[in-house]
Amino acid sequence: MNNTTDPTVAYFKEENDSKLPIIPVVTILSFLSFGTVLGNCLVFTAILINPALHSVTYLSVFSLAIADFLAGIIAMPSYILKKFSLGESADVIICDIFRFSYFLTGYASILSLSVISVERLLAVKSPLRYTTVVTHKRVIMGLTLAWLDAMIISSLPFVPWDPNSPYKECNYEPTRWWSIMVIISNVFLPFLLIAACYTYMYVTARSHIKKILSNRNSVESDKAWRPRRQCNERRASTTILIVIGVFVASWFPSCFYYFLQKTCPQCFSDSFRSKQSIFNALVKILTFTSSFANPIIYCWRSRHFRNAFYSILRRVSGRVSGGQRTDSITETFRPRDSKIGSVCTKEACNIFSSSMDVGTYVVTVDTQRQEAIA
Repeated sequence: MNNTTDPTVAYFKEENDSKLPIIPVVTILSFLSFGTVLGNCLVFTAILINPALHSVTYLSVFSLAIADFLAGIIAMPSYILKKFSLGESADVIICDIFRFSYFLTGYASILSLSVISVERLLAVKSPLRYTTVVTHKRVIMGLTLAWLDAMIISSLPFVPWDPNSPYKECNYEPTRWWSIMVIISNVFLPFLLIAACYTYMYVTARSHIKKILSNRNSVESDKAWRPRRQCNERRASTTILIVIGVFVASWFPSCFYYFLQKTCPQCFSDSFRSKQSIFNALVKILTFTSSFANPIIYCWRSRHFRNAFYSILRRVSGRVSGGQRTDSITETFRPRDSKIGSVCTKEACNIFSSSMDVGTYVVTVDTQRQEAIA
């Protein structure tokens, strides 16, 4: 496992030597990081507080949201810091944090998507036995194994397989054999599993629709079934295209690029090496985009998530507006012909006095009662 002559080592060094447009990259990553953290906080908060989202399906969605949240709060900020020189010791620590969190969250996301795909496949293939086969305990066990696999695989590069390497950007140094093994086992195979599951689901849904439409008991029943089933067919097709399309667009370019980099380093010309840092940043931004886009897809495609998001945002906005009030507030309002209910809630006001000489209303808020209500 000696990689001292591995040509791919030069690619890690080349990334630091090439010029990278820091400001655009930092701006994009900061936006993605903030949106990913906020969106996925809404996702797992919605799952926790909304009983309609407590089914086994949303256990896998919760796992995916945790992986995306960790990517937004650890991997993305550390990648931003990695672009700046903060001292040799700090650079090594930041590099270790970024690489470990990047691989961990990426593999955990892919494996969580695989669990979701298998669970949905069983729901379509065996709807009568679904509740007995797919239980909370089994799904939690599957997700636990997925996270253990991601953690173990992601921790292997910390082992100093080649302590005499001529160039080490950080202690976390993926070797050639590890990269090839992991890309095949934890990326390509799960992707094929996801594609196979959703393809089977799509074909099954179309066959069910055709059977229903062909079994016409009356003209009325046909008219009643056709619009609803056609709408469901279009919706299922769109959802499958979104899930597979976002996954492929986000992960496949990066995985194929790094796989080619490890297996065929001579395939890259010298002119490409001068622009390699820009390409590396682009493929990483693509993978981060998946974590950013998932909450948007949930909100768009799921009515339960939309309602939960709106409820959470209303509560947060209500608390923020309520927190801006002081313990003792004196408010001056419009003349007497205005209604007190339009400017102050009934619960907040227990003392009302009018000042006739100035033509205004003065309201004193009961502090203790306001705090009790809040």
